[in-house]
Amino acid sequence: MNRLSRSFFNTEDVLGVSQKLLGKHLVSNIGNHRCSGIIVETEAYRAPDDKACHAYQNKRTPRTETMFAKPGTVYVYICYGIHHLFNIVTAPEGKAHAILIRAIQPIEGTDIMLQRRNMSKLHPRLVNGPGKFTVAMGINKSLNAIDLCDPKSPVWIEESVSNLKSNQIIAGPRVGMSTAEECSNWPWRFRIKGNKFTSKPDVVFYPEKV
Repeated sequence: MNRLSRSFFNTEDVLGVSQKLLGKHLVSNIGNHRCSGIIVETEAYRAPDDKACHAYQNKRTPRTETMFAKPGTVYVYICYGIHHLFNIVTAPEGKAHAILIRAIQPIEGTDIMLQRRNMSKLHPRLVNGPGKFTVAMGINKSLNAIDLCDPKSPVWIEESVSNLKSNQIIAGPRVGMSTAEECSNWPWRFRIKGNKFTSKPDVVFYPEKV
């Protein structure tokens, strides 16, 4: 399949891209092990107005500087000192919009994913969270700031054979937003309806075309 080009990510419509990523294939080739999975859950973040975004008010720090890079750049940060979370920068360079990939459905390299997660059989908990699937896919902070659109990138996203319809996508509030004030309940978390590999919602999800 074809890798997604930079033009796919080069838009200020971070909510639209978050939904369009659902169903696409995330691929990694780490240590000569190819693994892939269907993206089944995403979360959108948008500077400067989004208080849940690391770059709220266009805050630039050594960590957030990656978010201002060209579209298609990988932004990986460590959460709670443990979890390596995988994000994709969108919008033209200089605008800090990013999409967190929260969960995937395994396609290739399941045996390698199981080894990396120290599991013996396929179960949704292998990859149903942003800190779980990165371990399974061999993704960590060393990949921060790489270019997904570079043909030599060890991680990339491929087009899928079919696009999801709007009624196959459900939206709800993002996770862990208790300190984001009025942004806490923004329905910027998207997932494929009925997919067992998505993470458990903190609250009830509801169908919504955003």
